[in-house]
Amino acid sequence: MDAVARTDEAQILEAALLSGTHVLLEGPPGTGKSTLLRQVAREREIPFVLVEGNSELTPARLIGHFDPALVLDRGYVAEIFEDGPLLDAMRRGGLLYVEELNRIPEETLNVLLAAMSEKEIAVPRLGRIVAAAGFGLVAAMNPFDTVGTARVSSALYDRTCRISMGYQSAEAERDIVSLHAPGIDASWRNKVVALVRASREHDALEWGSSVRGAIDIARIAVELARLRGVAVNDWHVGLAAAKVSLSGRIRLHDSAGRSPEDVVLEMYERVFGPEPAQNAADPDPEASPEGTLSPSTPTGSPQPTHSPHARDRPRGERTTGRSDLARNPRFAELSPEVGVLDQDALNSALAEHADETLTLIVEMSLATDDALRSQVRRLAPRLILEQTRRGLPKSSGIARRRIRRAVDGGDIDLDRSMDRVLGARAEGRSPRLDELLVSDWARPELALCLVIDRSGSMNGARLTTAAVAAAACASLTPREHAVITFAAHVGVLKPMNERRPASETVASILSLRGHGTTSLSAALDEAHSQLGKAGARRKVTLLLSDCRATEESGAVAAALGLQELIILAPGDDVEAARQLARAAGGTWAPVDTVLDVPRLLNRLMADDRV
Repeated sequence: MDAVARTDEAQILEAALLSGTHVLLEGPPGTGKSTLLRQVAREREIPFVLVEGNSELTPARLIGHFDPALVLDRGYVAEIFEDGPLLDAMRRGGLLYVEELNRIPEETLNVLLAAMSEKEIAVPRLGRIVAAAGFGLVAAMNPFDTVGTARVSSALYDRTCRISMGYQSAEAERDIVSLHAPGIDASWRNKVVALVRASREHDALEWGSSVRGAIDIARIAVELARLRGVAVNDWHVGLAAAKVSLSGRIRLHDSAGRSPEDVVLEMYERVFGPEPAQNAADPDPEASPEGTLSPSTPTGSPQPTHSPHARDRPRGERTTGRSDLARNPRFAELSPEVGVLDQDALNSALAEHADETLTLIVEMSLATDDALRSQVRRLAPRLILEQTRRGLPKSSGIARRRIRRAVDGGDIDLDRSMDRVLGARAEGRSPRLDELLVSDWARPELALCLVIDRSGSMNGARLTTAAVAAAACASLTPREHAVITFAAHVGVLKPMNERRPASETVASILSLRGHGTTSLSAALDEAHSQLGKAGARRKVTLLLSDCRATEESGAVAAALGLQELIILAPGDDVEAARQLARAAGGTWAPVDTVLDVPRLLNRLMADDRV
């Protein structure tokens, strides 16, 4: 099947391959990258070798290997070498198509770079392999996916021509759905396509669904309607098909605070209309649509509301009026009138003065202005996460293999161990474990426990700093980090062994208010307990406090029980933190501005970061 509405891209791709250029196809999933390449390969009648990029694509799997059993009998001879996909494509003069290029390990990328540059490769014990005429590499990747991916080096971009493939037009996507799910009413099919395209522009979504989502909705709806004995365009059938097809394909912003199913329902109602009224001839006395009064609801009772922010201010919570917020000269720019948050002004302020703007945003989250407060509380966690990540190094997100002796356990690396096996055989004995080499995946190297002091004035810059620190921990060690708060009592906002979106943790911190005395030793004991649940080798307690313990004097003893302690103290109140760090063998640094935290973590943990 040919790629729909991709004539220009097909011609450009064919021209690039005919010129001997390697090609990188960039675009979100479902834009026809694989289909396009198969079409060009078929038309040119050249071999096509597909390899899926992932963290387990080692150089040996890409290049090939000697059969270990035959090596023992015949030694290293070319006849027993089993070609991997790279050598297969090179020998046959075919196209090597690497999917998900940004998911493969760096050492494997280096092998590809050599083959691309020289059109040949040197294989240990096999010799030099020269590519036959017609060999070329085409790689594909989704540049928007940041989970489990690595940044592609400039060296690879320099050796390829890049073809960007965005989503096709609505008409083209309707044609694609028709090809894969024929016989469906055109009007209903068009709404399905409109629903999927709406997901790519929704404010709560980081990215939406590809046309594959529309295809699956159509196919599932056909079968579900048959099972239920209703029409394909039944409202409830379509909703069920949409939820199961789209909820796993869309990616919510960290600050969305909603489930994928909720967003799908919202989009579905916009495109297909609200749920049809229940048939009056068959009433369900127990059913009462959300947001309406049931027969048993007293007339004077408050009705439920669909707004998730109608009660986002806890009863008795102190708020800040516009006149107080206006003491900050930037407030008038960000909120020129009641209920308004100027997004353009906010973006400009973040670009020019990120520290001050984040602090102002946190203060605005307590605005008396209900509409403004709701907008800010939706935005604040995402803004904090985005600004924090900019100050941290990009993590590859890809596990790396490490080579160790077999006595330490792991999967035997036959290729690296073969010489030792042959040597032992020549001596008439079996190889010892300490002679063999194994490979395994490196486990996480860093676990963090953030301990936040909420006993003092927990608002403004200090509150923002705590939120930034939590965002930094979630970015540096997404799998192994915990967040603790303490005043007179200790609370665990995010346990070590619990998966939770970073935005939820940040939002919880933004709701903290300072009060009470400090129980620092109890907080450090809890940090020790949380880190004990982590599997990482390095376990760091990150204490955000002025370290003025008011209720006891056991903080030093508790700190001495930690593997590593880093104290970040307010820039204007550091003496107690300095003394505790010195007594406990920890390190400390002053925090002068809210975005000092990412920079300080870069410096204080640079020697051993994952």
